[in-house]
Amino acid sequence: MKKTLLTFFCALTALFAAAQTQKNYTEPMIVTVDGTAAEPTQCNVTIIDNGNNTINFVLRDFAFVVAGQQLNVGDVNIQDVPAVQGEDGLTSFSANAAYTVPADKLPAELQPMAPLFQNLPLLLQGKMSDSKLYATLNITIDNPYLKQSISVQVGNDKFPPANGRIYTEPLVVTVNDVSTEPQNTDVTVIFNADGTINFELKNFVLSADGDDMGVGNIALENLAVTETEGGLKTFAYDGPLVITEGDKEGIDTWIGPILGEIPLVLVGKMSDDKLYVTIDIDMQEAIGQIIYVQVGTDDFAVSKKGDTNGDGNVDIADVVTVLNVMAEGTNEAAADINGDGSVDIADCVTVLNIMAE
Repeated sequence: MKKTLLTFFCALTALFAAAQTQKNYTEPMIVTVDGTAAEPTQCNVTIIDNGNNTINFVLRDFAFVVAGQQLNVGDVNIQDVPAVQGEDGLTSFSANAAYTVPADKLPAELQPMAPLFQNLPLLLQGKMSDSKLYATLNITIDNPYLKQSISVQVGNDKFPPANGRIYTEPLVVTVNDVSTEPQNTDVTVIFNADGTINFELKNFVLSADGDDMGVGNIALENLAVTETEGGLKTFAYDGPLVITEGDKEGIDTWIGPILGEIPLVLVGKMSDDKLYVTIDIDMQEAIGQIIYVQVGTDDFAVSKKGDTNGDGNVDIADVVTVLNVMAEGTNEAAADINGDGSVDIADCVTVLNIMAE
């Protein structure tokens, strides 16, 4: 059985090898024209690896407003952009280029001004991982008839560590039975080589009546992890902790370090793309308050490990799903079977091993 599966796997791998040069990213985009930012929209970017330490950067279906007119300029294709992989595992890229708005994309009112939209100076800078992209494009129109500055931000500069993930979840704080409105917050989880994790909730703040009181960073190391039958990872901590000083702008005083060791109970669970944690902080002796923190919600979908297509079975269709995700470059969490933060050949092997067992 194993031999047959591995033979099939090798054949699929050979077919797939030629498709690994392209990745597609979907990220939020903010376009700012002369200092005025538009509402964020979703955008699609294709990165083509040329195999010679350069990439082609293609921003799909780009549009912006100039001289009061919306220009739906189509794809912005910047070719042969130098790219370098850093020690942090991210690939950085930058280029100075000239960009021309296609004449047929200009509204009739701007057609006579077509020469003003040729060879516009464009500065591209960015970095990317297998699953995330951050880039900025700055386009300058500067001539005697029209002056305008267009700035484009794709994604954000919050990349998880190479051996970890950043979970963005709603956070609700309850102080003495009074709860705040949910606010999205980031939690970093580092996966250690010995199977434990490090947990960090940075810049924890108590907000009330428009005022913020800085508490600090809740950071725990080497937490034991247990995997449930449903494929979730659970972890817990019960003991004293010193909450360290945060670095959020606008907050000068952090009460965590001032209080010293305080009793803290943390219970959590996570999947590849979702986190749920509750934290009880006993500050009764220090400031007369019991603080309860909830990060995320406890509504995980239970699925079999390796069932990437969600049909309830682990079979060759799940291997094909992983290969398709690899070809698309989307790095969907459901296809990251081994939980290493990327979707690659190792995940196909993991599915095959589950099938063989």
